[in-house]
Amino acid sequence: MLVKIITGLIIGTGMSFFMSGIITIINTGIDARYLSRWMKAWAFAWSIATPIAIIIGPIARKYAVNIADYIRNIKS
Repeated sequence: MLVKIITGLIIGTGMSFFMSGIITIINTGIDARYLSRWMKAWAFAWSIATPIAIIIGPIARKYAVNIADYIRNIKS
């Protein structure tokens, strides 16, 4: 269980960090206040993305294993 939580924290943190940075650039451009807008967006995104990653991660892994097994079975 601890590994699932840590994995969700890593995925949620990384994805929210990069996505909020990119979306902030797209929406507002880069200027003197870019970093503060990005950090505000990241704090908001992180608070949503991390719990979702913790919940969805194990479910996604289960589906991925099933799909991979299905593909292996088709090939053999």
